[in-house]
Amino acid sequence: MSKPFSILSCLLLLGSLLIASPGQAQQLNVAEQQAIQAAVDRVAASVVQIETVGGLIEGGGPIEGASRTTGTIVSPDGFILSSLYGFIQEPSGILVSMPNGKRVAGKIIAKDTQRNLILLKVETDAELAVPEGVARDELQPGQWAIALGKTFAKDVPSVSVGIVSATHRVWGKAVQTDAKISPNNYGGPLIDIQGRVIGILTPLSPQDPSATGGFEWYDSGIGFAVPLTEIQQRLDTLKEGKDLKPGLLGINLKGKDIVADPAEIAAVRYNSPAQVAGIQEKDILIGANGRPIERQAQLKHILGEAYAGDTLEFKVKRGEEELSVSVTLADELIPYDRPFLGLLLDRNIADGAVVTHVFDSTAAKTFGVQVGDKIVKYDDTEIDTAQTLREAVATAEPDAAHKLVIVRGDAEQVLEVTPESMPDDFLADVATPTAPAEAEAREDLITGDSDFQLAEEKNSARLFVPESAKRLPSLGLVVLLGDAEFKVEPQWDVWKKHADTFGYAVLEIQPASESRWTRPEISVVRKLIDRVRDNYIIDATRTIAVGGKSGGAMALLHGFENRDVQTGAVAIGAGIPRGTNIPDNEPLERLEIVFMNAKDSEVALTVAPQIEALQKVKFTVIPVETTGNGGESGLSETDIETLSNWLNTLDRI
Repeated sequence: MSKPFSILSCLLLLGSLLIASPGQAQQLNVAEQQAIQAAVDRVAASVVQIETVGGLIEGGGPIEGASRTTGTIVSPDGFILSSLYGFIQEPSGILVSMPNGKRVAGKIIAKDTQRNLILLKVETDAELAVPEGVARDELQPGQWAIALGKTFAKDVPSVSVGIVSATHRVWGKAVQTDAKISPNNYGGPLIDIQGRVIGILTPLSPQDPSATGGFEWYDSGIGFAVPLTEIQQRLDTLKEGKDLKPGLLGINLKGKDIVADPAEIAAVRYNSPAQVAGIQEKDILIGANGRPIERQAQLKHILGEAYAGDTLEFKVKRGEEELSVSVTLADELIPYDRPFLGLLLDRNIADGAVVTHVFDSTAAKTFGVQVGDKIVKYDDTEIDTAQTLREAVATAEPDAAHKLVIVRGDAEQVLEVTPESMPDDFLADVATPTAPAEAEAREDLITGDSDFQLAEEKNSARLFVPESAKRLPSLGLVVLLGDAEFKVEPQWDVWKKHADTFGYAVLEIQPASESRWTRPEISVVRKLIDRVRDNYIIDATRTIAVGGKSGGAMALLHGFENRDVQTGAVAIGAGIPRGTNIPDNEPLERLEIVFMNAKDSEVALTVAPQIEALQKVKFTVIPVETTGNGGESGLSETDIETLSNWLNTLDRI
C-alpha cells in the first residue's frame, strides 16, 4: 500500500477512536504516533543535512551562523531550499548528505532575502524525491503541523509536533506554528498530517528583516515556515541565479500607529517607484490589487508578500478624488543623501523656528541666514516648529535651490538656499543648553541616580538625571551599553558631570548575562528608553546609544531598528553583527554612526568595508582612531566630552 493510503488509514482509525470510550485512550495515542510517523516517512527522503565549511569571522556581533543545517529537496535535478540563517558566515564550501548516504558538493545558486531562503544545487545521479506541497488557502489554524530537521543527525530527521497557529504572519510572508523551531530544523520542511509540505522553516521577524531576525524565538512555540507552493511559483527565477529581493515602493507614512493610522503619504523618495508612478505627499493609499487598505498594517502585508519587479495596482485618494496608479516595485532605491542647511534652532521655543547658531562653511552661512532669524516658510510649507522645518528640508527635491522665508527684525525676507550633504565629521562646539530666564523649576521631577531595572527583565539598569532637567524644556539621552569587556563604571561619574553641562540624562543598561549582549535584547533596550521617555521629556533627535564590544554591536542594532527614538550610535571596538541588513537611509528617520577603533586592529579591518557599505547608502559615518586597545578600557574624559558636544549638535538642520 502506498504512503498516502497508510496515512489515510491512520486518520480513519483516529477518527473512530475520538468517539470511542475513554478506555481506548492508549489506542488513540498509538494511532496518533502512527499517523505522525507515516507523515514523516512520506517526506523524509526529501530532507537532507548540509555542512558548511569555512567562511568569514563575526564582526563583533552576538550571533553567528551554524556549521550544519537542514535542506529540503525541491527539484529532481538537484535543487535544494534551505534557510539563509545557516549561510550568513558566507561559507567557502558546502557538503550535502544525500538520502543514499553519499556526501556531495553543493553550491549557492540564489537567495530570497525577502523571506530568508537560499537555493542550492548538487550534482548527483541519485533519484531525488520531491515532496508534495499544500497551498496556504487549504490550511486552517489548529490543524497539525510537524517540523523536520537533519541538522544534528543526517540519517533520521528530528521531529517536533505542533499546530498551525496562523496562516499569514510576518506581514504575510509565512505560516506560524507552535512546534519547536530552531537551528535544529531551519531549512527543513513543516508538514501536515498527510505528509505534505506546508513550508520551509526559517527565522523571521516583523521588525528585523535580516537573516537572523526572529532567531530569538527559537524553541519558544513561535516559529515560521515560508509556504512551499508560493516559492515554487518563483523557483525558475531562483534557478537562473537571480536573487529574489523585497519590493520597495519608496515612501514614508504619516503617523506611528500602524494598526490605527491610514496609509497617508508623509514623504516620497526622489526617483522612487512611487514618485515615478505619480504618488504624492498627502495621498492616501486605500487599496492594492483588489485588496483594501484601511490602515498601515494592511499595506505592510501587501508589500510583505511582494518582490522587486512585481507590479501593484494601487487605489489612491487625493483630496476628494480617487485615482488608479500602477507601480512596479524596485529592488533598491537611489540612496537618500540627507540635506544640510547648517543651523540650529532655539530649543526653548516650541511654537516657532528661531535660529540660534549658524555653522561656518554651510549653505545657511553662504546664503545669509543669521542668528535670531525666524523661519516661517520653506518653499510652500508653513513652518511653525523645528520639526516642520526638519521634515520640509528632508523631503524637498535634492540638489536644487529652495526658498527660505525668514522674519528678521520686523521685515520678512526671502532667501534662496541650496542645501549641502550632511558632514561626516564632528562639528564645531556650540553653546550648551540653557533654560529660559522665566522658566520655573519643576520640583516634582526626580533627579540624580536611581535604579531603573525592569521587574520583568534580568538586565540591570540605572538612570542619572541632572538637576538642570528641572528647568530645561527637554533633555537629550545617552544610553550606555556595557559588557564584561567594556566597563561603564569607571566612566560613570564623567558622563554625569557632562550630563549636567550638556543637558542630557544617562541610562546605563547591562546585558542579562552580565557578559555579552544578544540580539533578542534589542527589545529590552527599547523598553527602557521608552520608560525614560514616559517619565521625562526626551528629545529623540538628541538620543544616542554608546557601547563597547558586544554593547557597540547592540548600539548599532538598536539604532537600525529604532530610529524614531535614537539618532546616534557609537560602536567602540565593534562592528555590525554578521547577518544584519543595513537599512535604507530614510528622510524622516535619521541615524548618525561613530566607529571608535584602534588603528590597524582586527576590528578596524573588519569595520572598514562596513563603513564603505554605510557610506554607499549615504549614512553619516564618523570613523575615530583610538589609542591603546580599542576601547576595552573605556572612554577617556576627552572622548566623553567630544561625544557630548556631538550629541549637542545632532538636532541640526
